[in-house]
Amino acid sequence: MFARFAAGFVLAIGLAAPALAHGPARLKTEQSVVLDAPVAEVWSVVGNFSDPSWDPSTESFTQAKNEKGATRERVLKTGGAVTEELMRLDPAKHAISVRFVSDNIAAVKASNYAAHITLKEEGGKTRVDWRGAFYRAFPQNDPPADLNDEASTEAVRAHHQAGLDALAARFGKVN
Repeated sequence: MFARFAAGFVLAIGLAAPALAHGPARLKTEQSVVLDAPVAEVWSVVGNFSDPSWDPSTESFTQAKNEKGATRERVLKTGGAVTEELMRLDPAKHAISVRFVSDNIAAVKASNYAAHITLKEEGGKTRVDWRGAFYRAFPQNDPPADLNDEASTEAVRAHHQAGLDALAARFGKVN
């Protein structure tokens, strides 16, 4: 009887162990702004992977092709650099997706970062939706406060907001 109980207990512990090993959850952000400009005008800036100078975090960058799989390096004003890959470019749907090829936690407090920007026409104006998906900067359990879920999410939100604010300054924002 005890042997069956012990075997069942060991089996139960063995099945439960993988559940305990699960890492951090994928985090997401979504922000938007409506610009006082037609979609085609905004797309000529946002949809141009080869020129990320519209993003205020960019100090300098390497030229890249506007085709899926292309990579570019951006040196950031805050220091450090990120290498990005163009995952999707759909001019018909005014959608662009970019991901970091490798993490730079010092520059962006997130890992496995990917962004998706879409533009939608709204009465002659442009709605910009900027979504981010990423993991916190510290992948192990018990992250320090500056690298936890909240800090990583806030860092990504701040980056996106700065980009949206730059677009609003360039094209005008609809209230």
